[in-house]
Amino acid sequence: MQWSILITGGRVIDTFSGIDEVKDVAISGKTINEIGTNLPKENADLHIDAQGKIVTPGFIDLHVHNYTSRGNQPSVDSDTTNLAFGVTTALDAGTATPGEYPHYWESDIQNTKVRLYSLVRMPDPYGPTPSSVGEVQDLITSYDTLLGVKFHHSQKFSSLPLAREAADFGGGILMCEAYGAPIPQLLDWMNPGDILTHTFHAAFRFPIFDHRGQLWSKIWDAKERGVYLDIGHGARGFAFRTLEQAVAQGFKPDTISTDVHVGNIDGPVFDMPTTMSKMFTVGLSLNEIIDMSTRIPARALDQERELGSLAVGTVADVVISSIDQGDYTYMDVLHETRTSREKIVAETIVYSGNVYEGSHYQPVEMSHKHDAPPGFILTET
Repeated sequence: MQWSILITGGRVIDTFSGIDEVKDVAISGKTINEIGTNLPKENADLHIDAQGKIVTPGFIDLHVHNYTSRGNQPSVDSDTTNLAFGVTTALDAGTATPGEYPHYWESDIQNTKVRLYSLVRMPDPYGPTPSSVGEVQDLITSYDTLLGVKFHHSQKFSSLPLAREAADFGGGILMCEAYGAPIPQLLDWMNPGDILTHTFHAAFRFPIFDHRGQLWSKIWDAKERGVYLDIGHGARGFAFRTLEQAVAQGFKPDTISTDVHVGNIDGPVFDMPTTMSKMFTVGLSLNEIIDMSTRIPARALDQERELGSLAVGTVADVVISSIDQGDYTYMDVLHETRTSREKIVAETIVYSGNVYEGSHYQPVEMSHKHDAPPGFILTET
């Protein structure tokens, strides 16, 4: 057997398959071919030495904004903000309205290297550009990259029932922002498989805790019935104190996502590995963090085995990361900081069988918000 890529000596963490040990990963074309030990290097066209690194499925970011071709809004380039940092699958969280979606699909989704799914933002029913439920349903039928609907915090609550109806077509996803409405009221409209993003926000309004500082009972109920409670960091969506208070009550997020856009890519978000690394500060383990960034978001996309594992026969999306040791300070949206001894750095990315090397960087002022940071190199080998 001749493989196209052989990754050897790394600590393989595949929470779907229950693997956490040093293994070799063999790839043939776009597919995982074999997981084993002491696989022969001479049988591979390309050998990657992962000794001292972790080897995981590709990261999955359930909250991005990548509609850069529209121009007048805060999207960032998909390849240099997703793929360069280990994100091989992403979900655009309602950047496009239904009327814009065909253009978004043609101009951006079809031209990115990553696997980019999306939700549409349901406009207000009495706004300047209203959309019908039928229009959204037609789009869901026409585009397999469109998975559902986003309810944005700026929208009138009257648009939520329409978003719910549109998302239900074909069993689609409804994503809601946690500060879009009072939490108990908002969760009443959410079904198993839906995503509550910005769950651990800074409580600018509609906190996830009641007047006693206890998590709303409906938050617990939502988790139990299969609503995904997502980080969705963003410029306002994540505060250490909120997550710490929740973790102290035994409540952890389901998924980790960035909500990266031009307003936060220079900080405090930066990228997916930085957002993942922040979870160390509240006591989450490396395996939990990987699970929340691979298997569980893949399940939210109804592709748990295919995208969230390294199982033989699945797509060859792999990230080789270092876990750097040092004194790292992380910042949230309130500019509060926490420290950790660990930092996740995605060093080599395999997406659908292609290998990409990106130079990692320290946060710097970006001269072009839609491009990679100065000095950043993304190359295909």
